[in-house]
Amino acid sequence: MKRTRRNTGFTIVEMATVVGIIAVLAALSYAALEVLPQRTRLTGGALEFSAVISSARSHAYGRNQRVAVILNADGPNLGDPIRYWVVVDNWSNLIQTLAANPDWQTLNDLKPGAPAPAGSSYTVFDSGNFNASVRVLNMGFASAVTGVKAKGCKEALTDKIGLAKGPSVGVSETFPPPFCFVPDNSACTFCSGDGTSGKPLRGVVLFEPDGSVSFANATGVVSPEGAASLVLRATGTGGAESAQAIVMTNTGLVRTFSASAR
Repeated sequence: MKRTRRNTGFTIVEMATVVGIIAVLAALSYAALEVLPQRTRLTGGALEFSAVISSARSHAYGRNQRVAVILNADGPNLGDPIRYWVVVDNWSNLIQTLAANPDWQTLNDLKPGAPAPAGSSYTVFDSGNFNASVRVLNMGFASAVTGVKAKGCKEALTDKIGLAKGPSVGVSETFPPPFCFVPDNSACTFCSGDGTSGKPLRGVVLFEPDGSVSFANATGVVSPEGAASLVLRATGTGGAESAQAIVMTNTGLVRTFSASAR
């Protein structure tokens, strides 16, 4: 006798299981896709600012004049996007101008004094701002990697191996060799202000025609340290695990590092 197999279909339990699996996969995919654009903008912002730094150095060499990158980096959740201006220090008095205008917020607040003629302004090469979703990581790169020292960092490497000139303060050795000596304990290690309302993180990177670099805070006080870092995060991602750091030394080196790569 020929037997026929009856198609019984799926049970309710099987159907519910499949639907549940699909729902979980869809939720995971949506979460990943939601974070991806923010991290992409964050990486793009770090690379863009690195390019701005490198461009400013080239302008200083090409014009045989000091060129400065002026930075106003608001706190993690406050105010406007991070802004920057690349200017020529036409009269070599930008430090004095900063000291005379300690509460500046934009380049328009920085009017050069003597020997600049009355009504003068600094020549602007470039200006811009980061995407609104990019903010500083208020505790710095060390907090992003939970203070874990980078592999290979030793005292001999912390001594800079010729990559920078000057002392290093506030170092947890969280950047990989040979950048173990770079300060890593705050969002912007050369800036003044704490990122709270009315006290944005502000600072200046100064490039000399001979290739040397110095870092100053909002009031024009030049840092004695041989290197600096600026640490960024994307809003809405939990922050620290996706942080991007821009490292600069006073010999002109610029590098970017990701906390997730550690």
